[in-house]
Amino acid sequence: MQQRPGRPLGLSLAIIISLMLFSVLPIAQVIIFLALRQRFQNMEFLEGGGAIGGDMQFSDSALIWQVIGGAIFLVIAVLAWRGKPTSIRYVLIIAVLILTAITIGITLVSLNSAPDIQFGVDSAQSLQDSLLRGRLIVTALVSLYVVWYVNRGPARAFYRGYYLPEAHSPDF
Repeated sequence: MQQRPGRPLGLSLAIIISLMLFSVLPIAQVIIFLALRQRFQNMEFLEGGGAIGGDMQFSDSALIWQVIGGAIFLVIAVLAWRGKPTSIRYVLIIAVLILTAITIGITLVSLNSAPDIQFGVDSAQSLQDSLLRGRLIVTALVSLYVVWYVNRGPARAFYRGYYLPEAHSPDF
């Protein structure tokens, strides 16, 4: 009887890193945004008549889609971690490629949006641009690693549930 292949370390890393990038990070961003928005809405007026706080505008439907996408990828990552069903390998690759394309598209739109000339460009804008460029690089590298490792022999054997028989070379 053949032993079932274990989950390779590289596959574990691929699943964990993609889970952090495509599920934990988006959901954490929504939580932080909602907490900040709630905090700004609860600000009080100063005695001199000035106000502290403001209103953070962001589409609630965009936040909902971000949470839904993160939750769906969480389910895919858990199934990929278990290795069942065997087709989850393809689902993981497709999900990573789709989320990578969406992330790169949104990031490029954010990078190409012109800053408000009335207020000028400040250091926060250049910091944001640097972070967005870093996000592009990290997203591309993680997706390349996931697609590469999930298609390697040890990962395929894990999802298949057995090792392929060794090809016997003829004895000379």
